[in-house]
Amino acid sequence: MSWWRGTGLVAQRSLLETVRSKTFRIVTALLLLASVAAVVVPQLVLDQTTSYTLATVGEAPAELRAALRSAAASGDFTIEYAPRADSTAVRETVRDGQATAGLAGATLYTAADADHTFPVVVTQAVVTVETVTRLREAGLTPREIAHVGGVRPPQQVTVGRVDSEERAAVGFGVGIALYLALTFAGSAIATAVAVEKSTRVSEVLLAVLRPSQILVGTVAAVGTAILAQLLVLGAPLAVAVRLGEVGLPSVASGDLALGVVWFVLGFTLYAFLFAASAALVDKVTDASTAVAPVTTVLVLGYLLSVIVVMGDPSSAWGTAISMFPLSAPMAMPIRWAGGEVPVWQLVTAMALTAATAVLLVYAGSAVYRRALVITGHRVRWRELVGRRAA
Repeated sequence: MSWWRGTGLVAQRSLLETVRSKTFRIVTALLLLASVAAVVVPQLVLDQTTSYTLATVGEAPAELRAALRSAAASGDFTIEYAPRADSTAVRETVRDGQATAGLAGATLYTAADADHTFPVVVTQAVVTVETVTRLREAGLTPREIAHVGGVRPPQQVTVGRVDSEERAAVGFGVGIALYLALTFAGSAIATAVAVEKSTRVSEVLLAVLRPSQILVGTVAAVGTAILAQLLVLGAPLAVAVRLGEVGLPSVASGDLALGVVWFVLGFTLYAFLFAASAALVDKVTDASTAVAPVTTVLVLGYLLSVIVVMGDPSSAWGTAISMFPLSAPMAMPIRWAGGEVPVWQLVTAMALTAATAVLLVYAGSAVYRRALVITGHRVRWRELVGRRAA
C-alpha cells in the first residue's frame, strides 16, 4: 500500500466519523443559520427610509420645498409637511412630537431629544432660499445667481486609524473566527490522537500503517471538517457583501476569502503541535494538560492581535505581531482589513508563516512518531531524546 493510499484511508475514516456525528451536524447548521441571519436581519432592521416632518405656518413656500427636495434626494430621506395656522400651533406640534422641526417666520423649533440632522438641513435650505431672493432683488441675473450658488465647500476626508470602520469590523470578526476555528481544530486533533492512543487503536493502525500516515490523515480530516464549517459560515456573507446586499464595502468579500487562506496556514502551523503534544499522554483526561503550552501560545497571539493590533494597526508593535508567524494568522487579517498594510508585508507574513509551518510539521511529526509507540505512561521528553539518540 502506497503512503498516499494509507493516508487517504485514515483521513476518510476520521472524516466520515466526524461528518456523521450529531455534534458536527448541529454546529454546521447553527453556523449556516448565523451566516444567513447576519445577512437578512440587518436588512430587515435597517432597511427603512428615514422620514422627517416639517411643520410650517401655512403651506411651505415652493422655493423652500425645492431646496429641501434636493437635500432629501442626496441624503436618502423623505420629508412630509404639516401646515399649521400660526406659530403657536407650529410650536405645539413640535413639542407634542408630531413634527421633527417647525418653521415659523425666522424661528425654527426643534424638539430637545430630536435628531439634529434635519434642523441643520432646514436651516441651510432657508438660508439658500433667502440668499437667492436677496441676490435677485439686487439685480443679479439667474446665471450670476447660479454662479454664486455654485461655490462648493471643501472636500471632507475622514482621517482615522483605518480606512473604513465597517471593513475593520469585518477584519476583527475574521480574526475572532480564525482564533475559535484554530482552537476547536486543535482540541479535536488532540482528543482524536489521545483517544486512539489510550484505546490502543493506534497500535492496530501501526501494524499496517506508518506513524506519519496516521498523523497526516487525522490532521487532514479535522482540517477538512473545520474548513467546511468556515466556508458554510463565510460564503453567504462574502456573496452578500460582493453583491452589495449588506452595508459593507465590496472589498470586505476579499477579506473573508483571505481569512480562509490564513486558516489553512494557521491550521498547518498549529495542528501538528497539538497532535504531537497529545501523543505524549496515555490517558484522554491528560490531553488538555499536555496541549496547554500550545493553547497558551495561541491565546497570547489572539490577545496581542485584539489589544495591540486593533488599538493601533500602524504601530511598530502592531506590524511586528502581524508578521510574527505564531500570531500572524489572527493578527494580519485584522490589520489588513484596516486598509493600511503594504502588499509586501502581507506576502512576507504569509511566507514566514508557511516556512515556520513546514518546520513545525517536521518537528511535530518526529515527536508524534516516537511518542506514539511509547504506552503505559506519560511520555517524558528525555525518553524521546533517548530514542532519537539510540
